[in-house]
Amino acid sequence: MPRLYLLAALAAVLLSACSGHGVMQPPAGSPNKAPFGVTAHRNGASPNGFVAVKVPSRNSGPLGIVTGPDGNVWFTEQLKNRIGMLDTNNHITEFAVPTPKSHPNHIIVGPDGNLWFTEAVGDKIAKITTSGVITEFPLPKAGSEPGGLAVGPDGDVWFTEAFHNKVAKIDPTTGTITEMKLPETRSQPAFITQAADGSMWFTEFAGNRIGEVKTDGTIAEFAVPTPNAGVAGITTGADGKLWFAESTASKIGSITTSGVIAEFPTPTANAKPEFITAGPPGHNDVWFTELAANNIAKATVADGTITEFPVPTPNSQPHDISFGAAGFMWFTEFAGNQIGFDTTP
Repeated sequence: MPRLYLLAALAAVLLSACSGHGVMQPPAGSPNKAPFGVTAHRNGASPNGFVAVKVPSRNSGPLGIVTGPDGNVWFTEQLKNRIGMLDTNNHITEFAVPTPKSHPNHIIVGPDGNLWFTEAVGDKIAKITTSGVITEFPLPKAGSEPGGLAVGPDGDVWFTEAFHNKVAKIDPTTGTITEMKLPETRSQPAFITQAADGSMWFTEFAGNRIGEVKTDGTIAEFAVPTPNAGVAGITTGADGKLWFAESTASKIGSITTSGVIAEFPTPTANAKPEFITAGPPGHNDVWFTELAANNIAKATVADGTITEFPVPTPNSQPHDISFGAAGFMWFTEFAGNQIGFDTTP
């Protein structure tokens, strides 16, 4: 099995950047009357306002994405070893990660107002200020392959260590790292999220399980019904359940906090759903990317009904996705080498 680059790289192929028909490419640095040059439209149930902005560096492999506390959109460039920032005038600024070939992956907003990200090959957790200053924190052991991140109820930044079979956390003030070994070996924990009750839930790609770190520190694990499902991204839905992607099985799953799992196949076969996130506030849905099908999709939390929306750029390999700046749904196009957003979520 190849090295796990925030799990998404397990399913990714070599990228081939290309621009697609129907995608608006706003001029870099041009002033806009509305943030990012467009205004949100929510008159219909389906998105029809896909926009994409090209990353300046060729073949950068944009992967993780999040809206920062400054209102700009921040993302990782896995193949160029940089962190990118897209401002509201559609201008991208890139910041080099100090450790060479570190493969920056997932990125989130930390409790301290900085952006935190994992370095899968660099074996580090790092933070970047909104002014672009990067600080790195080495993990206790090499070969850990840190992956997904989430803020915990304790104010620490939690993350997974796929190849050392651990869930860990870092104190954003002191940089102190605490690791927790999983009960089952070779689980390959991938992504992690905080549930409404403060427990931390994570996916196990190789173990084919959903795990929970309870508030008392004990760990519980729940087997996914479909064998070798390739569980990847995970998020907390508006219904209080944990929703996750099954990249190999091409399904979306949900699990209650008591461990009851339901699965929903994607309309497109072999779509490879990867990353998943909660929908806009007030919308009872979760959104996810379909890497192989080249779709953005959403599932209602009431019954798991899935609706798919093709990304205009052919073979763009959409990866991470998150709701954020200007009320848009943002996603990375790993092979398309673009930052995409949907103005009608």
